[in-house]
Amino acid sequence: MAVIRILPAILSETREDLIEKISQVEGLVDRVQVDIVGRAFSPQPSVGIETLEGVGSGLLLDVQLMVREPVTFLNRCDSIGVERVFGHVEYMQNQEEFIEHAFALGMQVGLALDLLTPVSRIEKVIEQIDALLLMAVPAGKSGQKFDPAVLPKIGEAANFGLDIPICVDGGITPSTIVSCIEAGAREFAVGSYLWQSSDIGKALGELQEVGQ
Repeated sequence: MAVIRILPAILSETREDLIEKISQVEGLVDRVQVDIVGRAFSPQPSVGIETLEGVGSGLLLDVQLMVREPVTFLNRCDSIGVERVFGHVEYMQNQEEFIEHAFALGMQVGLALDLLTPVSRIEKVIEQIDALLLMAVPAGKSGQKFDPAVLPKIGEAANFGLDIPICVDGGITPSTIVSCIEAGAREFAVGSYLWQSSDIGKALGELQEVGQ
């Protein structure tokens, strides 16, 4: 089919769980995505961004900011070495400010859309970003079932013809990834399917194999 990238997605409530999950995929992937979830998106928030300080992993680090005014988190992301940052637009007052600030700090920048947020919300700035993340479940909680409502959004974003990756997050398995690839997605943030597997390396291989 296409060359795809699998990003282990980590949503942790404790530093210990975060470190354990990172250690489980070191040597298997080159990049992970850590989800920072505030109360705007979930009554049970994740660890804070400061928890990533001193983790000491050699993996490239993406952070998905499911918080109010993600621009206020960018300096902290930069200080802990985040390479690519996704900000959710639902509680973002100024998309241009977020993009420009992230670029000024030297990070790659992406915007993230919750399941029910239309692609039209970012139409004016989509040419300025490095990547787009589309949720296939309601943001803020792991272990949810894939919602095919994301598929037309993938197609709509792909139709812009931009050379940026479209990443899908939520409910990704070998069976759900196929339709996402066909719609135009090339990156996948995968949580529960990996963490609930008895063999993470094998689970990663199964996902990659589907995309070949």
